[in-house]
Amino acid sequence: MKLRFSQVIFSFAITLLLLIGFEILTATVFPALGWKEYRLTFNVLIILFLAIRLDSPGVPWMILGLQVIHSIFSVEGWALGTLAGVIVMISANYLKELLHLTTAFMTMLIVQFFQVIWFVTVSVVICLKVSDFSKFGMIVWSFIPGSILLSLISPVLFWLLANIWRVPSDSGSRGVEI
Repeated sequence: MKLRFSQVIFSFAITLLLLIGFEILTATVFPALGWKEYRLTFNVLIILFLAIRLDSPGVPWMILGLQVIHSIFSVEGWALGTLAGVIVMISANYLKELLHLTTAFMTMLIVQFFQVIWFVTVSVVICLKVSDFSKFGMIVWSFIPGSILLSLISPVLFWLLANIWRVPSDSGSRGVEI
């Protein structure tokens, strides 16, 4: 299936609005309710969906756009997230033939796997920036509780994104061309 350019623009705009809604929720509502230790990074889930389900050379530009919006709500810079997002996208492209999001359990496992790749990449870059790898394990471990919750949420969010992007659930492993 091939998406038209107007569909891509509309779907990406809706996805950006969804990300902004999630960012407002995680930056304001959750801390107000007392959950300050961990931050849910919905941008990672959205980028994973785009990397796995879309087959386009424009996906890295979409990742950049999502990370710029995410960096407005986070201390994480857009460059670090974009680097991690592109690494995850490249990994997903190499494994696309093996990735089948047919069940909720498989979706959760695949999402958790790619989140670990994302957070290890971010942790390595942070440790390189501060020239101290002694805190590497602590940095990676700080991402794990939020990533487990995101993995549990991922089947619902992927279903929502599939409806926004009009991606059929049985489209095969290569994704949708843009």
